[in-house]
Amino acid sequence: MSARHDTADLILTGGTVLTMDTARPQAEAVAVTGGEITFVGAAADVAGLRGPGTEVVDLKGAALLPGFVEAHGHPSVMALTIAPPALDVRPFVARDGAAVLASIREAVRRAPHAPLAAYGVDPLLQPDLPRLTRELLDTLHPGGPLLVLSNSGHAVWANTAALRTAGIDRSTPDPPGSWYVRDAAGDPTGEAHESLAVERLMRAVMSDRLEPGPLAEAVRWAFDQHARAGITTASDMSCAPDLVPVLRDATGSADAALRVRTWLIGTPELAATAHESPFTDKPSAALYATVGAKLWADGTPWQASIATSFPYLDTEAARRTGADPCGGHGAMNYTPDQLAELVGRFTAAGVPVATHVHGDVTFEAVLDAYARAARPHPDRLRALRPRMEHCGAVTGDQYARAAELGATVSLFMDHVRWWGDVLADDLYGPEVAGRWMSARTAWDHGHRVSLHNDGVCTPTQPLSSVATAVTRRSTSGRVHGADQALTVEEALRAVTVNAAWQLHMEDHIGMLRPGLRADLAVLNQDPRNVPAARLREDVHVTATYLSGRRTWSQD
Repeated sequence: MSARHDTADLILTGGTVLTMDTARPQAEAVAVTGGEITFVGAAADVAGLRGPGTEVVDLKGAALLPGFVEAHGHPSVMALTIAPPALDVRPFVARDGAAVLASIREAVRRAPHAPLAAYGVDPLLQPDLPRLTRELLDTLHPGGPLLVLSNSGHAVWANTAALRTAGIDRSTPDPPGSWYVRDAAGDPTGEAHESLAVERLMRAVMSDRLEPGPLAEAVRWAFDQHARAGITTASDMSCAPDLVPVLRDATGSADAALRVRTWLIGTPELAATAHESPFTDKPSAALYATVGAKLWADGTPWQASIATSFPYLDTEAARRTGADPCGGHGAMNYTPDQLAELVGRFTAAGVPVATHVHGDVTFEAVLDAYARAARPHPDRLRALRPRMEHCGAVTGDQYARAAELGATVSLFMDHVRWWGDVLADDLYGPEVAGRWMSARTAWDHGHRVSLHNDGVCTPTQPLSSVATAVTRRSTSGRVHGADQALTVEEALRAVTVNAAWQLHMEDHIGMLRPGLRADLAVLNQDPRNVPAARLREDVHVTATYLSGRRTWSQD
């Protein structure tokens, strides 16, 4: 299977080629010319494409796959929040609350008057973390502004200096779909929830990281982290307009390590001018494009900000989320009518929408919004492939309805790995944990399911998503919902060809087929031959190629 070329720039042979192409699922060799795949087939047949300038890579029994596609990523947020010298206190780095406080105190000791932002606290995985109040943060950093952001990105806590720096006081209105927590007198407590409120505080306190030089360096770091994980294309699934030039410049550099597709933050202002906004009309293989709008219909179970038909358990951990101990069900960020208005405006303008949604009650409201947007032109909505992001508590009937509408789902599979036990024991009970991120149900209802890591919220590792989808194991080894597991082949499709389709890029990436871009990931071995329980430990990325150019190698 080849296009006509006399010689190739690059040949990879000597291993197993998993193409994700149903027409030819497996091969022995791939040839690349001008950044494009020109041959996929038998090792004996690729020899004729070898010339004096051809680089030949002996895979030595390794597995070659399409480069992974992070369908729901956040490269710009990674750059702002965890790129060095940021203070990363996520539970994957700071294992408990004591480590979080020690990290903050050390950072303050080094720079007692500088603005400081610590990213990634999680009271569920760091249960000894004290309740974050403005008073506590004032004590931790008396000499300057301090922000502590939740690992989910849906909440932030600020000290008095940070509120002052951001200009937030009792007269400050709540942004759309977001809010500042206030005391009985109406004064802000320092706690804020959801994207626009969180972003305002971040931008005020972290303004030095938004300077052109530091920001460009941080974005390059974030791109490199993706390449190390075998990711060649990622969405930036909540980009502020002023960060677009930085991402475009980073993808335009000669050593760019990542292809990026950006969804702008779907504000009412953007919706009102959607016909005039800089969205890319035609899918292409370009390294950068702005393609859609991102909405947050609800928040996160970790902050009790999702709307569900089932209540939280009455536990200490649930109370730490802010849940009502008397059967709290959470709430949405918008009314159903507000959500439908936003979706309708973007859809009418031909702009794809991706909606963050976890709760089953919220999911129903999103489905209703999509159905209302589809009424004038059902085929238009289907062509836009409207997305549902994360989808923690979704039911089978809802997956079926979404498929009928032409909506598509991307699942945050490593929720099960990191929070499966918390869901089962502390928040909702074993039945809900067992159907959380119900990949099998979504797949069987006809969805081209993708899996993602959500940027900073878990380590950016597609192979971890694959392992969790196959085993449904948490960090303790417990299995939550064995009946919702995918096969290895299905899970690999969910981080390659399916994710490419959700980005409207199936004609350019996601498979190894002549005519597509040579975005490649080399694994140390064929994951199909590894026991499911050993996938995470035994399979890893050894090299990554973007359009045939090696962007990372373990050598």
